[in-house]
Amino acid sequence: EFLAAKAGIALRYTDRNEGERREARGKLRDALAAAVEWYHERLLSGADSGAARHYLRERGIDGDTARRYKLGWAPDDWDQLVKALPFSPKVLRDAGLGRESKRGGTNDFFRARILFPIFDPQGDPIGFGGRQLPGGRPPKYQNTPETALYRKSKVLYGLNWAKDEAVRADEVIVCEGYTDVIGFAEVGLARAVATCGTALTDEHVRTLQRFAPRLVLAFDPDAAGQAAAERVYEW
Repeated sequence: EFLAAKAGIALRYTDRNEGERREARGKLRDALAAAVEWYHERLLSGADSGAARHYLRERGIDGDTARRYKLGWAPDDWDQLVKALPFSPKVLRDAGLGRESKRGGTNDFFRARILFPIFDPQGDPIGFGGRQLPGGRPPKYQNTPETALYRKSKVLYGLNWAKDEAVRADEVIVCEGYTDVIGFAEVGLARAVATCGTALTDEHVRTLQRFAPRLVLAFDPDAAGQAAAERVYEW
């Protein structure tokens, strides 16, 4: 499917259901791509995103970096994204962008969060990681729920950017957070990836070993990070 899309070849499916599933996944990707752009523009120019831009600058992330990684801002409102995007409520819910409200409508899934778009290895968006601002509503991090495109046990943030350097270096750096991946790239180590709110899994490792034989763990130097590293070493 990936090669056919690159070459402009229309595939014919012997299984009708597979063709329908592919069409449904395509709609989810289109909705997510539109959301990436909408949230990104909101961060760059929204009247309500000044605190988010200030927080990112304090973390060493300037405008160029925010543009490079398509960082976004989800406004603190019920349904601005749902109203702005030209997709059905079902597609938005299935993509993890909306959730059903108590009244049976659809509200935005992310609210009042800085968003880090998560891409598959080919560079197509599949979800988001949302970080609350200091003093915001918990939890600190909120990820896209499980969808047809987003499986947290398989997803690695930054692999779309890191894969080429990982192949050249025969090595992948595995860290804990989105800003860690960005920080490594900023100092010239563009082969870092991060798990998305979960421990390193068999599926993560199998994916990474397609690109490099050596994994370097760069977890946080606190008790939780060191315990996670020890579990990987034992495994």
